[in-house]
Amino acid sequence: MTRLVIAIILGLALQSGAHALAGGGGGGGGGGDRESSSGQRGNRFLLFFNRSDAEDEAVEEAPEDNDPRAFTLPALVVPMSADGRLTGFAYVNVRVRAADGQNVWTMQENAHYALDALVRASYRSSVSTPSGDGVDPERARAVWRETLQEVWGANSIDRIEIRASDTRLFRR
Repeated sequence: MTRLVIAIILGLALQSGAHALAGGGGGGGGGGDRESSSGQRGNRFLLFFNRSDAEDEAVEEAPEDNDPRAFTLPALVVPMSADGRLTGFAYVNVRVRAADGQNVWTMQENAHYALDALVRASYRSSVSTPSGDGVDPERARAVWRETLQEVWGANSIDRIEIRASDTRLFRR
């Protein structure tokens, strides 16, 4: 009996959503006096998959973005320092490519452990430039490679790429 009630409720909920997306019908709030292509007045919904092809071609992905062995970690927040003093923080987007023979899915599932280890390593070993106004990419890659190999195992990382970094310095 309860399965029947649940089936009816789900059927009604899904059916009402389909009618709402149809675009025709009576009124609706906030739609203005626009007419649909069929001449009926109603709300229009612009859905992502209804965009023109020209918009899709404008945003092309780089070939390395299609690599199934590479994935992007959540943004790292790393400290910037100069002469032992904290100068600010950098928000860094890091893309990692797993070495051949590694289980990429397991690495992605355990990315939160790796993220924690990377942040801790960035506090232990400075990854900032000597002036403390940005990330030193070579130093950061070396520190993070060593850390990721501790988390995921030796020879688990093929490449570490710093995609973007946004540095926020403290006012002096």
